[in-house]
Amino acid sequence: MIHLPIAIGTPMLRLMSEAVSDVIVVGAGVSGLAAARRLSAAGLRVTILEARDRIGGRIHTLRSGDSPVPLELGAEFVHGTPAETWDILRAARVTVCDVTDTHWFLHDGKLSQDPSFWEEIEGIFSQIDAMKEPDLSFAEFLRKYASNVPEQAKEMALAFVEGFDAAEPEKASAQAVAEEQKSSAAIEEDRSFRVLDGYDSLSKWLAEGLDGNATIHLNTVAERITWGEGRVRVSAGAPHFEAARALVTLPLGVLKTSLGQAGGVVFDPELQEKTRAIAQLEMGAIVKIILQFRNAFWEHEQFPTLAAGQSLRDACFLHAHGPRVFTWWTMLPVRANVLVGWSGGPSALALSHRPEAEVVEEALASLSQFTGLEIAELSSRLERAIVADWQSDPFSRGAYSYAGVGASQARGMLARAVAGTLYLAGEATHEGQSGTVAGAISSGYRAADEILADRKR
Repeated sequence: MIHLPIAIGTPMLRLMSEAVSDVIVVGAGVSGLAAARRLSAAGLRVTILEARDRIGGRIHTLRSGDSPVPLELGAEFVHGTPAETWDILRAARVTVCDVTDTHWFLHDGKLSQDPSFWEEIEGIFSQIDAMKEPDLSFAEFLRKYASNVPEQAKEMALAFVEGFDAAEPEKASAQAVAEEQKSSAAIEEDRSFRVLDGYDSLSKWLAEGLDGNATIHLNTVAERITWGEGRVRVSAGAPHFEAARALVTLPLGVLKTSLGQAGGVVFDPELQEKTRAIAQLEMGAIVKIILQFRNAFWEHEQFPTLAAGQSLRDACFLHAHGPRVFTWWTMLPVRANVLVGWSGGPSALALSHRPEAEVVEEALASLSQFTGLEIAELSSRLERAIVADWQSDPFSRGAYSYAGVGASQARGMLARAVAGTLYLAGEATHEGQSGTVAGAISSGYRAADEILADRKR
């Protein structure tokens, strides 16, 4: 048996052919780590299986001496004030700052600020409750119930659903979009924060607090979960792991993966109720393009797209309808030479699985529209580019979940425990904070509490 110390502290990584424990946790994202921390603190022997060579899942922070700030390939902003996230941030004693909430919009080749950004979008969402049908796609809702809404406002609403929800408007449930906005208001989700020390501070804190009863196995791809009441066997190639219970925290995109594809997991016997719920939910598409330039030229240059005397020095978010990379943001309140391009929904699907050079060229073409500078000029100022295509990652196969039409019960069905033996967690199982880090953490705590309660019965 080989023992390797995990770089972030306790516990140990172990390479082994077979392990027997109380609970197997499949996935070392924040959902799995949160559950494992609570379970191990209660004295349970916990085995955590992670397909990647790192923990954190869809939190992926890069640090480099070439960059003045940590670069977030995955989750980047803390949206609102959910206790699940903030309790960890405070315990980990990391630095968090408010994101500058300034939005600029590109219309007819000109950039301008629109202080009514949220109000216009919320005005459209508020009309969803007046729908006569049980549910419609968001795109169909706009066609049938928002015909009198100004075209620019509809474009903003579509961009919001595609960008923020990573959704395809023709598939996304209008009712679910509206309900999520109501839930967001309760945690002030219109406020955003940045973790200056890097978002992976959360996953590190969770992992470092695991009890000695817990082990993390990296580079361990679960392939088959064979189960019966009170017993589970997880096969990961040659190694296999046994326990009385298992908690599966795989992303929805992986749960949707067909048999035989990389990262796919087979349940034996099949979980029919879960299969129906998985089919009703959709995995959102996101492509992020991080561009590091020689300097933050947007802070001091006058662009052709700006009116005389205007400046982007204090701009945080730039939006447009049309380019495939339709949102950009700066590192404010930190002043750094980095811009992040964001593509979601159908636009992200069009960019996904393409060569990185093509995606960067598309990003520069978008930035050219925002600034009025030639692509060649922007390219000459570029030091490096990083593309995060979450659809091409076999262990996520997308960014985060959203509800399809008629999927109002799907998240609850997905979260429901099976025979006191199999449990599911992850952002896709959370009603109210799906698609968020807070929702993932909360779902992990919920599943851990269910396991502890079932053990006492």
